[in-house]
Amino acid sequence: MGYMKTNDGDIQVKTLARLRRVEGQIRGVSKMIEEERGCVDVLRQLAAADAALRAAAKHIVAHHLDSCFEEAMKSPPARQRLFKELLETFGRFG
Repeated sequence: MGYMKTNDGDIQVKTLARLRRVEGQIRGVSKMIEEERGCVDVLRQLAAADAALRAAAKHIVAHHLDSCFEEAMKSPPARQRLFKELLETFGRFG
């Protein structure tokens, strides 16, 4: 439970595409700093990268819930495990 299996190809492709965009944004921020661009411009780009990274995380959480929810509702231990995972995960995004 909770692993992005290879048969979830569409989810993987979309998530990797989002992460590659974030990677490009971060490289752009580094270049902006090297070029001594204005602080406000750099902060705007950092905020955009942060929003894109959070969108990727939400995408993964939605996939996790979709793929694990039905299984978790069948058994109290699985339900408890999913609940614990979600609390830990959301705690990290605080």
